[in-house]
Amino acid sequence: MLFRLYRVLCLLVFLLTCAANCYADTTYDADYNYNRQLQFQNEYVQKDGGLNDGVSEQVLEKIVKYKVECGNSSVRDNVEAYLSTLPELHRRSFNTPHVSVRKIEERVNEASKVYGYYRPNVKMTFRSKKSAVLVVYVDPGKPVWVKNTHVQILGEALTDPGFMRIFRKMTIKPYTILTHDAYESLKAKIIATALIRGYFDAHFVKNHVYADPTENSADVYLIFNSGRRYRFGKVSFTGDTRYVPAIEPLVQIEESDRFNTDKLSSVSSHLYDTGYFADAEVHPILEETEDYQVPINIHLKRKKFNVVETSLGYATDEGVRGKVKWNMPLLNERGDSLVMQLHASEVKREFLVRYKIPFRNPLSDYFFMQAQQIRENLNDTLDNITSFQGHYVTKEHAPWSVDYGFTVQYEDYSQGIENGNTWTIGPSLRVNFARAFPYRDVRSGENYNFRIFSSSTNLGGDVTFLQLYSSAKWLLSPTRDSRFILRLEQGANIGPDAKSAPPSYRFFVGGDNSVRGFGYKTVSDRDRGGKLSGGRYMTSGTAEIQIPVIEDLRNAWFIDAGQATNEYKSENTVIGVGTGIRYVTPIGLVKVDLGFGVSEKKVPFHLHFGIGPDI
Repeated sequence: MLFRLYRVLCLLVFLLTCAANCYADTTYDADYNYNRQLQFQNEYVQKDGGLNDGVSEQVLEKIVKYKVECGNSSVRDNVEAYLSTLPELHRRSFNTPHVSVRKIEERVNEASKVYGYYRPNVKMTFRSKKSAVLVVYVDPGKPVWVKNTHVQILGEALTDPGFMRIFRKMTIKPYTILTHDAYESLKAKIIATALIRGYFDAHFVKNHVYADPTENSADVYLIFNSGRRYRFGKVSFTGDTRYVPAIEPLVQIEESDRFNTDKLSSVSSHLYDTGYFADAEVHPILEETEDYQVPINIHLKRKKFNVVETSLGYATDEGVRGKVKWNMPLLNERGDSLVMQLHASEVKREFLVRYKIPFRNPLSDYFFMQAQQIRENLNDTLDNITSFQGHYVTKEHAPWSVDYGFTVQYEDYSQGIENGNTWTIGPSLRVNFARAFPYRDVRSGENYNFRIFSSSTNLGGDVTFLQLYSSAKWLLSPTRDSRFILRLEQGANIGPDAKSAPPSYRFFVGGDNSVRGFGYKTVSDRDRGGKLSGGRYMTSGTAEIQIPVIEDLRNAWFIDAGQATNEYKSENTVIGVGTGIRYVTPIGLVKVDLGFGVSEKKVPFHLHFGIGPDI
């Protein structure tokens, strides 16, 4: 009789609590849940006589561990995380379970509420009389659904497209389950967007969730006053200010423009990308704000006059390779720079000197002059090249870049049974389009390259020919963790001396980025001595699919085909197929492939290894 009276009293307390309608950021009937938990504890004790009856002293001293059983995996994982924050409990503490059980059930309630379950049913028991593993059974019950949302923006942000994007993607809507993660995330996005876009006086007028667990419904209120948007004030420079003229085109901050920290970050990033500075801080001086205008300070610290970089690596095509780079990044106030670089591998040695002169923009509009010496001893090619080049590069229409060049090159070579030396002199044009996202493990991207080079006896060269080259590569992800790659490549030498072009302008296929299963540049027409001669034409292509295995690891399957020839014939086409792995690491994408040249009677195979993005 007393127990029934107690239950009636609990019900009355619940009804009175609902009527009180206490307001908080998230308001719900906590007393009802507590009384229901207490009721469950009393029932449990009455039924079983306690959780520790008949348990030995040795087991009572063990520290309790938790095993959560719940049909909702999100709730289960969150309950486990919340229970892990409890202080250590010994099984002995469950001799009088009210305190221990209440602590556990409070955590369960908090964890369930995050996903909209305000009235979970919790039961618990130890796995056995010899175990300190407490099995917590959680029935989340019915979720709380959003009944109404009251979202309002006041102030200048009312017409700001940055805020409009947030509310277009808002997941808290009527007839959706109330999740506190989504609610808190929405609040955080609103505040972050306000700070990024210069609403420094912004605040919430009202931000509450009124939940009614008895009706399984909730009303969400978010009323936000952005106030007035601040603007950029004067831009000042400190530190190595003598180099300001070199970087002024990169500082695209105009006084009285609307404030935006993304623009400040972009300026800072561009300053670092020049390679001029060891430190380039761009920050607002909020304490000196006047009339809603925020002054901006840019602090510059140039790099050392001499910067030396070294690297050592390995690639299947070249074997062990090393590089030493000597960089003088900021020679004068105009922003000129000088780079000297030595690259050496088992098959190739290269020394390069490049002098760069900014024109309108040091990143996207500049000239450079280059002298280069190359010695390559590969397969049937022994080539010594000396070249002098002048280039004008513009990237103003990113992601397109255009390179206008003029080359004077002397080549002393032995290609198969052919020996010679040749001057090639003429203009060149390179056009590139590259777009990929994200960089570390590309899920979507495309890359196009177009190249034209012309040499003419009218300009002092020994040969007259025109080289045309183009390549295209596409990468897409049918699912988040799978990849499909398609590559096409085409080259041609045309003109009266096309067959006499020196080896550096002839075409070969085979290798990591061509036809796998064949060695690097091991496929082309052959001379009467049976040695590689290179081809006037080149065509190759790739189709590859990558299938997820485990997180950050994919299995790749590919087919490559191509030929380098003076005359297209079907029998000249080589085909490589194979498989490999792609492993995403902090240093980039690691690629290992085993390719088989299935077009050959005696099938060759090659192991290909590389590091870098797929596109």
